[in-house]
Amino acid sequence: MFHSKAVTTKKGNKGMTTYFLRGSVIWLNYYVDGVRKQKSTKLKDTPQNIKIVKDKIIPALDIKIATGEIYKKKPKTFEYYGGIFLEQKDKNRSYLVKKEYFLRVIQFFNGRNIDTITRLDIKRYLISLDMKVSSLKVYKSCINEIFELAVDDAVIDFNPALNIKLKKEAKEEIEYYTKEEVRKLLSVASGVMKVYLEIAFNTGMRVGEILGLQIGDFKDDGYIHIKRTRSKGIIGNGKTANAVRKVPYSKLILDEVKKIQTNNIFIFGDMDDADKLKRYWNKVVKDSGVPRYRMYATRHTFATLMLQGKIVSINELAGLLGHNKASTTLEYYASVIDGDKVNLEFNFSLYCDDTVTIENVKQV
Repeated sequence: MFHSKAVTTKKGNKGMTTYFLRGSVIWLNYYVDGVRKQKSTKLKDTPQNIKIVKDKIIPALDIKIATGEIYKKKPKTFEYYGGIFLEQKDKNRSYLVKKEYFLRVIQFFNGRNIDTITRLDIKRYLISLDMKVSSLKVYKSCINEIFELAVDDAVIDFNPALNIKLKKEAKEEIEYYTKEEVRKLLSVASGVMKVYLEIAFNTGMRVGEILGLQIGDFKDDGYIHIKRTRSKGIIGNGKTANAVRKVPYSKLILDEVKKIQTNNIFIFGDMDDADKLKRYWNKVVKDSGVPRYRMYATRHTFATLMLQGKIVSINELAGLLGHNKASTTLEYYASVIDGDKVNLEFNFSLYCDDTVTIENVKQV
């Protein structure tokens, strides 16, 4: 048995909240879509608590009813939204590369309702990961997107992963080869690796872009028209919005490409991922006697020597590399150029007269 004490302007007005006492505890009485709801405040019947209910709890609940927030769904677990995240990423070209990262994040927060995970929890988790900032960004992005799904599902109001700052780390020096080292690498390379290195050192293309090349991408205008990437069998549109672009090539490169042509639509056939090139790369490096760098050093070599030779400007190099902004290019390569203006010149020989990237190649 209980008695009620109305605190609304009109007792029983649907959508407005009243309170009543059940035993010694204060309860709330309200309506949602004409359906009566009752909920305990878990507060004892004291003058101070009655004032809290009147001045704070009831007005806040009325606002939630008016705005529709009262319909908020019951929170689900982090891995529930992680599963949705994985489904959405499944067809993304980088999914297979980053899948293990995503699974580690989901496993770490396994079993926890998503509304119980705080901003501090996320920070502590990211700090505990002993890895480069570039890898941390993948983890942070995954967490952020999973929380956004919960916001979209109306189970949380705010994404706690937003605007979390990652630690700064000393920028690594760019690893690149000298012209003489490039000549040594090319001199010992053969077969598909020879062709790959000719393209990589003379265009600065990314690994996936080279492996995604088809013979038709070598146009009569003297440019390679870059339209796609290929990684672990997945065809993509490129890493950035500017990845679809064109870069000049020399006749020598096209001649080398034609030597390895097969019935496969792609120039490099079944060689559809960087991992499949590693053993060839390691052998070439060993046989040439040059320092062992990552295969990505071919791109850094192209960019660095182009800038040091004042063959292109930062803006022009950004276009050749497919960067969205020249500032990105400058961030990478500021350490390898001086303060002088880098001028654009069209006829140049980056390594020697034959194995070069030439801007105005027409005789293909």
